[in-house]
Amino acid sequence: MAHLRELIRSRIQRRSTGTYVLEGRRSVDQAMDLAVEIELLFVTEDRAKSYQALGDRLRIVTEKRLTQISSLTSSDGVVGIAPMVMTAADELPSQDCILVPVGVQDPGNLGTLLRSALAFYQRVGLVVGPATVDPFSPKVVRATTGLISLVAVSEVEDYRSCLEALGGAGVTRLALVPQSLGSLPVDPPATPFALLVGSEAHGIDGDLVSGCDGVISIPQKSQVESLNAGVAGSIALFHCAQPRS
Repeated sequence: MAHLRELIRSRIQRRSTGTYVLEGRRSVDQAMDLAVEIELLFVTEDRAKSYQALGDRLRIVTEKRLTQISSLTSSDGVVGIAPMVMTAADELPSQDCILVPVGVQDPGNLGTLLRSALAFYQRVGLVVGPATVDPFSPKVVRATTGLISLVAVSEVEDYRSCLEALGGAGVTRLALVPQSLGSLPVDPPATPFALLVGSEAHGIDGDLVSGCDGVISIPQKSQVESLNAGVAGSIALFHCAQPRS
């Protein structure tokens, strides 16, 4: 149980063990439906019958103990540990849509972006830099309802080098920018394409924007100053998924 607690709390622990935590029955069941191998599953006694097929990987614990460890305010009696699968950056061009969240630190925003991308595209990649929230953190995993296993996740130290490599591989690179700097393209991009999304507070560094093939922005009424990364990025992803003329 101490190991489970550390995985929930620590990005370093998740990387060192190559595992992450699925909290809640919905996330666990979704992952199992996708054939994700559950290494260990902690359940309350009333939930155990549903997961007997896991055999010796099943651990029965009290609801009080599970709630104490879980990041949820109240546990629904199911918490699992699953293997983390990473993708090399040079394999990302095989994806239809590659998300590049730059400095997006809110787990809910990243989870929303990933769910939207998975709703609109068959193959989704994710570039994660050092200033972006861990996509395998419990809150992001929960926001994706366990669908993180469908995403080709690649961690990079330098966005610029990664974007240059993507461009060299024929990936169209678009930056989501404020309304005054761009507009929705008349014709959505061909796949594969990469979409850079910055945080609502700080946006995307100008050097990264200038290194892209184009920019895209969401038309807004004047009284709305800005949209958060999850909402703006989802609108852009939907537009980019429309049929080309």
